[in-house]
Amino acid sequence: MIRLLVLMSATLVALYAVMSVYGAGDPRAQRQQTASPTPRSAAQDAGARDLIAPPEGRTPPATNSGAPTAGNTSAEAPSSAPEVVSVAAQTPQRVQQFPGPALRPSPEYAGQEQQAVAAPPPGAQGPILYVTGNSVNFRAGPSTGDRVIGALGQGAAVEALGPTDGAWVNIRDTSGRIGYMSGQFLTSNAPN
Repeated sequence: MIRLLVLMSATLVALYAVMSVYGAGDPRAQRQQTASPTPRSAAQDAGARDLIAPPEGRTPPATNSGAPTAGNTSAEAPSSAPEVVSVAAQTPQRVQQFPGPALRPSPEYAGQEQQAVAAPPPGAQGPILYVTGNSVNFRAGPSTGDRVIGALGQGAAVEALGPTDGAWVNIRDTSGRIGYMSGQFLTSNAPN
């Protein structure tokens, strides 16, 4: 145990000595010195007028963008700001054209026609909702502990008898049965 402690101490002392001799010092100090003190806009970099307002009481940094100065009289003065191009004119829309025949349904759906929208319950006066699950239990009360009256399939139309924004919705199906269904399985959008 003592040998292990001595070996670990010697390793730490050697590591400290190597880092002291060959270490680079404080790398954060170098990063802080190279940080830009004032923001510059891309328009300023391109030679146009600055789009970022200078801070109060300070003048913007001078840029040598080809403007004539006392020592540089041969340079031309920059012209007006560059023209703004709209995105629609700049980037044309790309539409991929796929060669070949039109798409067909897969073999398991080849003989089936698209289902028609389910008819609402007769005499419906409230909002019509549609079942989104494959088979959703239709219960006697607003709880999973209540007895199951039946199950409704996907796309079945039901009439909402109460508020539709709760966790459980009071509904009436096409057979005239009244009960509750979880609101997460009901939508006002008709199935396709």
